[in-house]
Amino acid sequence: MTQDTIGRITADTTIDYGNLMRRRIRKVLLIGSSYDAFTLEEDGRIDVQISNEYIDLNLSNPPSFRRVSSSVEALELLRDDPGFDLVISMFNVGEIDVFHLSKLIREQQPDIPIVLLTNFSRDIGMRIENEDTSAIDYTFYWHGNPDLILTIIKLIEDRMNADNDILQVGVQSILLVEDSVKYYSTYLPTIYKLVLQQSREFAKEALNEQQQKLRKRARPKILLATNYAEAVELYEKYKNNLLGVISDVGFVIHKDDPASSEKLDAGIDLCKLIKKDNPQMPFLLQSSQESMRATAEELGVGFIAKYSKTLLIELSDYIGEEFSFGDFVFKDLKTGTVIGRARDLRDLQQLVMEIPEEVLFYHGERNRLSKWMYARGLFSLAATVRKLHNGSFDSIDRMREFIAQAIREYRILQGYGVVARFDPDTYDNYIGFARIGNGSLGGKARGLAFMNSMLHKYRFYDKYEGVRIYLPRTLVIATDCFDEFIRENGLQYVINSDISDDEILSEFVSSRLPESLVDDLRIFIRHSSKPLAVRSSSKLEDSHYQPFAGIYSTYMIPMTSNEDQTLRLLGKAIKSVYASVYFASSRAYIQATANLLSEEKMAVVIQEVCGTADSGYFFPTISGVARSLNFYPIGDEKPQDGIVNLAFGLGKLVVDGGQTLRFSPRYPKNVLQLSTPELALSETQREMYALNLKPEEFKTSIDDAVNLQRFEINKAKHFRNMRHVASTWDMQNQRITDSTFEDGRKIVTFSRILKYDTIPLAQIVCDLLEMGEKEMRCPIEMEFAVDMDVPYGTDCVFNFLQIRPIVDTQSNVSLDWSEVSPDGALVYAEHALGLGAIGDVCDVVYIRNEAFDSARTQQIADEIGALNNRMRAEKRSYVLIGPGRWGSSDPWLGIPVKWTAISEAKVIVECGLENFRVEPSQGTHFFQNLTSFGVGYMTISPFLGDGAFDAAQLDGEQAVYESELVRHVRFTEPLYIYVDGRKNKGIIRKG
Repeated sequence: MTQDTIGRITADTTIDYGNLMRRRIRKVLLIGSSYDAFTLEEDGRIDVQISNEYIDLNLSNPPSFRRVSSSVEALELLRDDPGFDLVISMFNVGEIDVFHLSKLIREQQPDIPIVLLTNFSRDIGMRIENEDTSAIDYTFYWHGNPDLILTIIKLIEDRMNADNDILQVGVQSILLVEDSVKYYSTYLPTIYKLVLQQSREFAKEALNEQQQKLRKRARPKILLATNYAEAVELYEKYKNNLLGVISDVGFVIHKDDPASSEKLDAGIDLCKLIKKDNPQMPFLLQSSQESMRATAEELGVGFIAKYSKTLLIELSDYIGEEFSFGDFVFKDLKTGTVIGRARDLRDLQQLVMEIPEEVLFYHGERNRLSKWMYARGLFSLAATVRKLHNGSFDSIDRMREFIAQAIREYRILQGYGVVARFDPDTYDNYIGFARIGNGSLGGKARGLAFMNSMLHKYRFYDKYEGVRIYLPRTLVIATDCFDEFIRENGLQYVINSDISDDEILSEFVSSRLPESLVDDLRIFIRHSSKPLAVRSSSKLEDSHYQPFAGIYSTYMIPMTSNEDQTLRLLGKAIKSVYASVYFASSRAYIQATANLLSEEKMAVVIQEVCGTADSGYFFPTISGVARSLNFYPIGDEKPQDGIVNLAFGLGKLVVDGGQTLRFSPRYPKNVLQLSTPELALSETQREMYALNLKPEEFKTSIDDAVNLQRFEINKAKHFRNMRHVASTWDMQNQRITDSTFEDGRKIVTFSRILKYDTIPLAQIVCDLLEMGEKEMRCPIEMEFAVDMDVPYGTDCVFNFLQIRPIVDTQSNVSLDWSEVSPDGALVYAEHALGLGAIGDVCDVVYIRNEAFDSARTQQIADEIGALNNRMRAEKRSYVLIGPGRWGSSDPWLGIPVKWTAISEAKVIVECGLENFRVEPSQGTHFFQNLTSFGVGYMTISPFLGDGAFDAAQLDGEQAVYESELVRHVRFTEPLYIYVDGRKNKGIIRKG
């Protein structure tokens, strides 16, 4: 399919279905005697009957009714309350008859529709015919059918919305031409019943309740003409969006003509006029004269005898077949045998490729495919197909493929931006984001669903040449499934129990998932082709002010050829994520955030992993974390320019604080780590992660990386993806070349992407950050992955994986730093993030610089954790100072503490050493939690002159605790601490 074709189809994404049927009848005034009202309502409950009709047809917003018993009451009420949308009056209304009443109402409210509703009798008919009914919009005969009230309301609404919905959007219409009140009072309820039922059927193709509701607004409208001139006017105005015409044979020419002037063959004239203009327009003649059947046959149109005992059945059948209602039925052109039936787009896509050439030619020539699509509200797809004609293609096979591809693209685009309810009967490859259950999606899934809709809103998926942007195939298991799992397996006791993480995990994995969930997961697996990431999405996760980033587990499983085996792996992963709610670290974090463990609920996000398989491993070309706010800009960078951390392979390296490539998306060619060969050799990515595709490697473990393989970069140079991200160190010439074809050490520089724009990654990230920040109204952090290992000529894939807010809680108050001297300070930093003054802190825990050994960082982490527990018990806060990157998963880059192990720290200082220089923690889960809790954060490199750390002053204080590696001191008075995030400076000194 050409880009132009895709553009025509995706135009549907600009159609706001919410703007259809904007004008509604919400308040109805009913005028009639008590007897009339009782007769009309049968048992005095018209509100209930209409409400039930709306419910039965899945319609929303049923109107309310107000009843008065006389014309005088009506006029008084309308003067006091002008908010009525429709007036329905019975024939006998008291002092002022209905004809004069209608004129008075029209003078008072010129735009309100007025309908006369009366029982049928010849005398009343003659009276109406002899009166001036110019102020009455429609007259109907009451047959005791409550559907008629619904019909009147929908007919008025259709007339009010016709110009916008039909002419501007493309909603289809049916023209009924009939001057007999008796007959159109019978026909219209039947036609509306068909239309509304059809609307309900095609709305089932919608992917969720909201989409269903909006799609119903696209139902065909019904236009009623009671004379020849009005019929011609309506036809000429709406003919490009007309499904068909139903017409009487004899009727008057103009609205006010007497019945005696009826032209007996006006319907024949109308038929000839329309057929001359459009020979393919379906036309149904109806007459009380059976002799007109022959005339209809000569004209090649349908015919129904008005007095037929099967009148309504024949009418339904004709509309269903000729007006493109119901299934699309393909028949053998010679025998009339049904050879195919399309209930929905999926069926049609398949049948278009299978039906005989002459059948496809027949329907294509008559625009029947497009008409069927229009009737179902598929406007852009219908417009694309309608523009086709058989001469557009050099073969019928090309025509088949074009139509099938157009449907295929439409179905894919239909799934963009939508959270579909998971239905095992209709779930297929075209549904990208679905949910199981009715509970909460959880924070992570909620962010994904939001960005899914924003990517759709801003048309990101095809915005960049050579790259498709979308979420990976996603299934969310809502929190009510978690509740059911806990309840059915009797696991409530875990909430208050004091058992180890391993015991909790064992209990959960040995329990059973609900059978209905297992059945749904089996269907999901059948439509998945890649390994699956099973990710936590708790109610508290990724929320404002307490993101819970990286607190719960994420497991990855391979997709095997054995469905049952994959299902077992998936079930084990889901139950492991459930169990992580109750792990010790999770409990501690929930306690630190003043939340209750019993209130935490876990949803689960299951996503296909971005990437490709290579040598038994699976990973993407690029994983990254981008932030719209850069807390530590360098050079020409500004904080609002944002910051990106990229890694080759799985994103675990990035979010766990490993060595990655850092750059500003506004200046992708200015990368500090690549500014000299020495920095490139020492400061770029050292290792990468990949998923081991052997199913036996996924074992029950509290370590969610149990089946992830870590490779040193130079031992990963055989992977295909390396050619996209690596450069080569030319030792002989002491230079770096942007090629992987030469021999030598490989360095992950992403130069082909950042310097030569093989894909516009920096621009994509800039645009996504700008959009996300605009829509969330706060700085954001996002995770993404890119697959460039695609067949030649195929677009690369940019998968959006997660979004979360960055809490901007900086104080508006800054110090006058010209008045602040760093002399005598324990710590002074020129790179800092924080909230201003921090009080009531007397304790400092620091790592002895002279004893620091990067090989013993895990031992240091254990000591810090024990001290933190003691501080928590004593309800004390402290300043934490140490070299390298706090919270790194790589012990060679800093102290690998978990967040819960330093939860009582109010200020954290990363202090570089001359022989131990590491980039700060931006882009990690650890850093996200740190900034969200408002913890003061400083990074200093005294040897570079950007701050100071007076370790000697601390060494001179008496220790509360000290070991070979760690020291804890306590001052008698609170320290003076000020962290000025707006000016990026901070100071700590004795109070």
